[in-house]
Parts: sequence; structure tokens; C-alpha cells
Amino acid sequence: MTLQKKQSTRRQFLMGAAGAGALVTSSWLPSRTDRIRAMQDAFDWKANSGAQVRLILNKHPYTESLLPLIPEFTELTGIEVPEPLILPEGEYFQKLLVDLSTGAGEFDVFMTGPQVHWAYDDAGWTEPLEPFLEDPNKTGPDYDAADIFEGLMAANRWNKTLGSGIGEGSQWAIPVMVETYVQAFRKDVYDELGIEPGSTIEAWREANKKATSGDMKGIIVRGEKGGGMTGTGFISTFLGYGGQVMDEGLVTQFNSDIGIHVAEEYCASVKESGPEGWAQVTWYEGQESFANGSYGQYMDCDFFTALYDDPDKSAVAGKVGLAHCPHADDHDPVSGLWTWALAMSSRAQSKDASWAFIQWATMKDQMTVATVEGRNYNPTRASVFNDPAVQETMGSWANGTYLPVVLENLDKYAKVAWPAQPETTFLSTAWDQALQEIWAGGSAKDALDNAKNSVDAHMKDLGLITG
Repeated sequence: MTLQKKQSTRRQFLMGAAGAGALVTSSWLPSRTDRIRAMQDAFDWKANSGAQVRLILNKHPYTESLLPLIPEFTELTGIEVPEPLILPEGEYFQKLLVDLSTGAGEFDVFMTGPQVHWAYDDAGWTEPLEPFLEDPNKTGPDYDAADIFEGLMAANRWNKTLGSGIGEGSQWAIPVMVETYVQAFRKDVYDELGIEPGSTIEAWREANKKATSGDMKGIIVRGEKGGGMTGTGFISTFLGYGGQVMDEGLVTQFNSDIGIHVAEEYCASVKESGPEGWAQVTWYEGQESFANGSYGQYMDCDFFTALYDDPDKSAVAGKVGLAHCPHADDHDPVSGLWTWALAMSSRAQSKDASWAFIQWATMKDQMTVATVEGRNYNPTRASVFNDPAVQETMGSWANGTYLPVVLENLDKYAKVAWPAQPETTFLSTAWDQALQEIWAGGSAKDALDNAKNSVDAHMKDLGLITG
């Protein structure tokens, strides 16, 4: 079966969005020579000298942060890296799928992430990485896999059981960047009104109502069907109430009492305090509208803050705070996540050399340089967040709330929101449609029941559930 890829053309934009953030100073960084010397002293990086590693990469800020460092890898290892093939996201996934599915073996290492590589893993197209991670002859003593946030490593582990098994089984990829989801709110407005960002969906709705005044409306969130509407702040809130998207038999559960309550409150708030044409609002319209001061809050991707706090790009620079997504009083916050990661083709011509590249690219020094000099937001290692150069800039974002909120997400609250199954796009689009119907005045129970029935029938037609 073919798992559908994560639909998010937003990432094509991030070349510019991340660039809008203030650059981190590089005065703290070791030199290239120092980095290479330190690594040579700790491990035999020349074991695969003369081999070649062929890369296919998505056009993305992470790619731009990695490219200038590749000559260091060749100098360190003697492994040649021909010019990588870099494509926009849609073309990238098409080209990668052809290479993997046909067994052509044109590429050795590629970018991927949860939801995407499940299909590759199940088909045997990706190489399990734990044999390399666990072999001291192939992974240096300085690698420190435990420094990578466990939730992100777990997001890229799967035991190939449909409907469950995320975080179990083989390590299919190593994460290199991550986004989580937060409430970004106008701290100046909230302070003036004497209100806090809502910790529950009811308090969130009330805060949005109070922030609506004059030319400002209280809330903007994604509303376009198929544009990630349910997949960021909404699903994080739903999970924060203990909601379940599907059970382990892949039967849809988002029409539960919890699902109805969260959807009713969410859509009612958008109706009374949000944009009139919400059903057409894209991620970038939400981002731009919040940055130009038209709304009191935008619940979406955390590192959009880099743009919000850039005075050359934003009218709200210095006026923003972050908070976790709403959740039940008796439940911890939850954030969905997306992480780009590096994986190895099972057809890689030199698997040891390919692992050497993945290992090198995901080590502390390389990730720190990628973050400091290349704006790779967010990094996936705790030590990179603790680096003085990173702290110097990111520590001030969102009036000092960025790092505490994002690090709590990464430490405790962020997880893959969708169940492991091949029809995430169909599932999410049906859920999107239901929310649009509720926002337009329809019954939440009827809309969600109809969406559930549609998804379940689709899954039965594909033979994914029976009965």
C-alpha cells in the first residue's frame, strides 16, 4: 500500500520565512579546522575513504544550512558527495518515490519524516539505522544520540503495525529539524486587557472574544480545507482533551463527545472572533495577518516567531508571547509535530558511507552551525538549544517565552498526532470539511458523524478495516 505524503506546501515558503528572523551571531562557534580536528581525534572517520554518497534533498532552510558544510565532510572522511539533487517539495517527493519504488538506487540518503516514510519502511525501501547506531565501530563516542529529543527519535521509529507502533521497532530516520504548535498571542494587548492566553478551549474562546475590539479580531487560524487546518493547533487541542483520532483498528473516533465539544468551542470562537472568510484562510494568510497586527492570536507553527519578531517584516515585533495549545484541566498540553529527518535507502551503494554522512550531519557541531549560520529552526538536539549563540537570539523571541514553551513541547508534550495508516490526507480533509460545516452553522454531531462515516467507508473499501 502507498502511504500518502504530508500535504504542506507551506514548507516551500520557509526559505524566506526563516530568513526573516534575526541572525544568530557566530562569535561562539569553533572554526572549521577546529571542528575537523576534534572529530578526527575521537573516531576513525577515514574508514570509508574513497566511497561516494549521493543525496536527494527537499528545497528547505535545512538544506541551505547543510550545503556549505558538506566540503567539511569530504575533508574529514574522504567520502565524495556529488552535487545533491534539490527539488521543490512536490517534485522532490515524486522523484524520491520513483527512485525508491522502482529500486533504481539513484540516491543513498534522503530527507523524510513521519507519515511519509511509513510507506517506505513497510515496503522495505528504507534501511533500519539502529544497527549502525549501536555499533561502536560505525558510530563515534561523541555522537550522543540521547542528546536528540527522545520524542523526535520516537517519531521516526515504527514497528510497521498499522494503527499503532509509533515509537517502537526500528529507527528509520534521524531528525534534523522540528516544528511544534503553540498559541502566538499579542502580549501587549493581553496585558492591557488583563487576560491570559486560554489554557482550556473555553478560556481560549473567552480570551479571543475579549481581544476582539475595533479593527482587531481576536483569533485567526487555518481554515482552508486540505491546507493543514486540523493538523496543527486544532488537533493539538483535541489530543489535549484526551481525544483519539482513530482506534488501533483504524476506526475513526473524532466524533466522540470530546471531539464534538472541542469542535463546537473552536468553531464558535472562530465564528465570533475570527475572519469572515475563514474557510479560505491559508497558513501564510494567517501568519501575515497576525504579523500585520490584525489579530490578537494565531495558533500554529512555533518558529513563525522568527518573522513576528523581525521589525523589518512585522508590525508586532516585541509584542508577542507564546503559550501551549489549550487542553483539559486534568490533562497535560499536547502538541503535534513535524520533523524533517535523514534516512538511508535500502539500495544505498555504500551503507557504511551513507551512515557516516547521516551521523556527521546530525552531530552537535554540525547542527549548531546549521542553526547559527543557516537558520535551521528548530534544531533537534538539546545541546544546540543550550549553545550560547543560539540562546543569545532565540532566548529573546516572544518576550522570552519562545524557548520555555518550545522546549517543554520537545521535552514532554510533542508527538506525532496522526495514527500510522495510509490515508491521512483523506482523513484530515474529511475532518476539515466537518469543521467548515460547523463554523457555517451546522450541527457538530451531524458533521462529525458524517465525516466519520465517510472515512470509515473509505477505509473499508481499501480493505484497511473490516466489519
